[in-house]
Amino acid sequence: MDQEKIGKFIADCRKEQNLTQEQLALKLGVTAKSISRWENGKNMPDYSILKELCNILDIDINEFLSGEKIKKSEIQTHSIENLDQILKEYYKMKKQKNLFKSMAIIIGLIAVSLIVVFSSIFLFMGVLNKEEVITDINQYSDVIGINANNKYKDKWGMSEEIFPESINELDVKDFKMVYLDAWDKQYLAYLVVDYSKSEYSKEVERLNNYGIEDYIGYYGVTGFTNYKLLAMESDSYQGFVYAITDGNSRIIYVEMILCNYFMDIKYNKHIPHEYLPDGFDATVNNNYRKKFIK
Repeated sequence: MDQEKIGKFIADCRKEQNLTQEQLALKLGVTAKSISRWENGKNMPDYSILKELCNILDIDINEFLSGEKIKKSEIQTHSIENLDQILKEYYKMKKQKNLFKSMAIIIGLIAVSLIVVFSSIFLFMGVLNKEEVITDINQYSDVIGINANNKYKDKWGMSEEIFPESINELDVKDFKMVYLDAWDKQYLAYLVVDYSKSEYSKEVERLNNYGIEDYIGYYGVTGFTNYKLLAMESDSYQGFVYAITDGNSRIIYVEMILCNYFMDIKYNKHIPHEYLPDGFDATVNNNYRKKFIK
């Protein structure tokens, strides 16, 4: 394994997470000097904190051992290469005179190898797939609506007619689409648009004509207090597509499409809380799910 490459990768990932060496050290319960030594390639993190380090840096074990981000199509190849490196380290350490030290390191490497193997298995099964986040408004038609591409096209039969068919000439203030295929595909998206007075009236009329389907009680939802609800497409299992307004010029379009009565997407991280319905809870242990999953 290339310690210098891994060290540089740790530094790059830390900076992506907007963490200083001191802040990362505090999260891991180590010294800032230790972080510095890792990033300089002079030392490696202890295997006992490797999983936590990867979680903080938003990478997986394979990527850590490779010292780079890995495409899904290359996961198996990197897994085999990493295991090969681990075995080479094992045979190298067998020659060391300090038996106890060698055994401790070997045990650590075996533990890491098991993590690599099982993480690879789960990645292929879709459990550890990373969230795909799109914030480029130029990709709007690729991920929203009937002309969306491939995996974004069929969202479990949920209609996206509430969203604008086209965003050309709209004053878009914010946009995000999050996709995750963890066993089943899930989607989170929101679009924030400020309208002129005349265009706002037209859009409110269009949304009012669409209507509001029953939604109270689904996933603990009780209504909306931060914004006025204009239109709602809902399903007691798959979730919601809706539009809300501040009553002036702004309309916010939202979709929360999920499966199995909970959401693997970390929605609280990706969407402002005030855009969500009151009481919405799609965490894995939500009370709504408990009614159906015994």
